[in-house]
Amino acid sequence: MKAEDRYFIELTRRAINRIHEDDGFFDAADWKRIFELARKNGLDAVLLDSAKECGKIPEDVLKIWEAARFETFMRQGVHFKKLMDILREMSSAGIDYAVFKGPAIAACYPNSLYRFSSDSDILVDASDRPKVSAMIEKRGYVVKEHETKEKVFVYEHEASGHKIELHTSVFEDYEGAKIDILKGAEIDSPAHRIKIKTEGGEIRTFGVSEHLVYLVFHMIKHFVLEGANVRFFADITVFINNNIDQIDKKYFWGWMEKCNYTVFCENFLTICVKYLGLNKDILEGRIAKASESVLEDLLVDFIYCGDSDELRGKSWQLTATLQPYLVGERTKVKKSKRGRLISYIFPEADELNERYTYAKKHHALLPIAWVHRALHKFLWQLREREEENYTGMQKVEVVESRLGLLGSVGLLDEE
Repeated sequence: MKAEDRYFIELTRRAINRIHEDDGFFDAADWKRIFELARKNGLDAVLLDSAKECGKIPEDVLKIWEAARFETFMRQGVHFKKLMDILREMSSAGIDYAVFKGPAIAACYPNSLYRFSSDSDILVDASDRPKVSAMIEKRGYVVKEHETKEKVFVYEHEASGHKIELHTSVFEDYEGAKIDILKGAEIDSPAHRIKIKTEGGEIRTFGVSEHLVYLVFHMIKHFVLEGANVRFFADITVFINNNIDQIDKKYFWGWMEKCNYTVFCENFLTICVKYLGLNKDILEGRIAKASESVLEDLLVDFIYCGDSDELRGKSWQLTATLQPYLVGERTKVKKSKRGRLISYIFPEADELNERYTYAKKHHALLPIAWVHRALHKFLWQLREREEENYTGMQKVEVVESRLGLLGSVGLLDEE
């Protein structure tokens, strides 16, 4: 890691563990760069108190940082009040629900309103969805048609910017063998829901162990499809540390094993122990299988949100290519870079999507499908040329790099 990366990670460790001391560690720190990395990772508000105690921040940087934190504090406060208003009406109407991620994780931080959240996630039964949608819409929220899916309705309050994702499935619209396995964990079962206290009142959420399994899946989803940030490390660390006595470790590791997440979690949680102060009891004696250099590569990938070369203009560009690895349709990857490149450019018949059904049924037509696929990607690139996208060759290189990283940290079996 570069020096500024180390400073940023160490400051994150101190902030989430309420460590405020000037021991000289940050004497040579570039505070402007630390703030930029904190901002990039959605942690600038969380880190400021420790930053002010651990070193001498230049006045110009401090002014910008304090303004950013105040903006987050006010934004999260307004959004949480709006969420609670809707939840109270739902409770009065006898509608069961679970709020997940956001407030449930924020409650584990030193100050819940400093944790930035892009939206509020509410899970309801499909039969209650129309009634809840009406409650949301009457408050001035507008449905975001281009973001709404069959099992996730997305709303935005235009005046405040508050977004609500109303789920009828915790797994959104994802389908595949891995999703079928995870459904067996009963993450979203009403029987496992609990109430937790927040600054604004009580909310219903998933049981602690179920929530932890979901947080791992959600983190992996972002990591696989577009790159995740360090806030996922911080979220999981504070969630486990605050709930360590309530976590059913047999349940958690049992489901990690069933989903083939065990090796990855051993690597991920080892990083959390080493760099962020995670309670090592969660590992139950397990150790990382990856080398120190691979673990560091994984952490750096999170620091730069999967885009260390800053090539990506807009998010989720790799979803169609990488989603089969998330949902369990593809579980192996070539070990060599050359093999991964060949596999990506010339996929096997069962690795093609439904657009190329003719080649899936008649393997002799595979060469035609490869040309068809390349032409389709080229024409799509031309159509999207005004957007900030990867070029065709950049996409090949990024996909190859991500598949290599996924294999090296235990999310895919290497052939």
